[in-house]
Amino acid sequence: MNVLDYSIRLGKLLRKTEEGREILRLKTEIEDKYRENSDFDQYKNYVEIKSSQYYFYSWDMAYHSFLNVLTDESIEHRELFLTTAELLSSDDKIKSLAALLVSFGHIFNQIVLVIIGGRGQEENVTDNWKYKVKNAISDVQIAVERTLLVRSMISFYQKNNRSFDNEETQRYLSKRDEKSILPFSDKAMKLMDEETEVSNEEKLLLEKLYLVMEAVKKGIFYGFFGMINEIQREEILDSMDFTDITLKEVSFSHKNTFSLLLNHVWLYRIQLEKEYMYFMAHEKQIHIDTEMTEVSGIVYPEDDRGMFDTLQQ
Repeated sequence: MNVLDYSIRLGKLLRKTEEGREILRLKTEIEDKYRENSDFDQYKNYVEIKSSQYYFYSWDMAYHSFLNVLTDESIEHRELFLTTAELLSSDDKIKSLAALLVSFGHIFNQIVLVIIGGRGQEENVTDNWKYKVKNAISDVQIAVERTLLVRSMISFYQKNNRSFDNEETQRYLSKRDEKSILPFSDKAMKLMDEETEVSNEEKLLLEKLYLVMEAVKKGIFYGFFGMINEIQREEILDSMDFTDITLKEVSFSHKNTFSLLLNHVWLYRIQLEKEYMYFMAHEKQIHIDTEMTEVSGIVYPEDDRGMFDTLQQ
């Protein structure tokens, strides 16, 4: 099992916490109320599209984006969003769900910091969670440690006599954040080529850090909501070896299925002959006419132990 496997398992256990049960209860109640309602579907689709970037905060972000339509007459094609905005503004339960998910988003961020930084759970994890959840957090921590992330970062900055928050590195990270760049995407590689103030070794180290953080976030989030695209090798329309393509953006096409058409999930579990791979998607283009979907993203390493042991691509 790798970081993604353990993170998905943690996400599934978080569903069973008091906070998780309340989120799922309210979400199900709202979705049942607005089943086959095109205005609510517009909100829900926007939430799903933004979830790969905002995770639990995507409900609140989308909620306030639509409410802004009610007062901002300068918004382009405003009339297309008005009825959805009016629906959202009239339903206090949708507002409550968005607020609830903001609170859980804070907890989610804290868990990620605990996992990545190896910080103690006692001071940073909710007291009333059962041992099974806390043990699952520890398992993700151990999986991250096995990538040698923290050890490699400490070693690099000690060897180069500089801190993580030096001016050049922070400028580089700010550029990544401003452009919402995903790890090892084509945009990330382009920025790495253009940036000259930071060494190639440090840029690759930071990119791997972002990759592991993204794996933890996606695993917990999609595990929590039970939203992972399961796909068989025979459904993929390209002949490519998924076991030999890591740490660079690749694209493939797969057959459209009913379940895949109805979601904007950005994590795939690809079943090969005797093993499986995870694919962290960045972009998707669904083609109804040819009954296929094009997906771009990153194949997460099946075995991520020692990922930071070498900084060679």
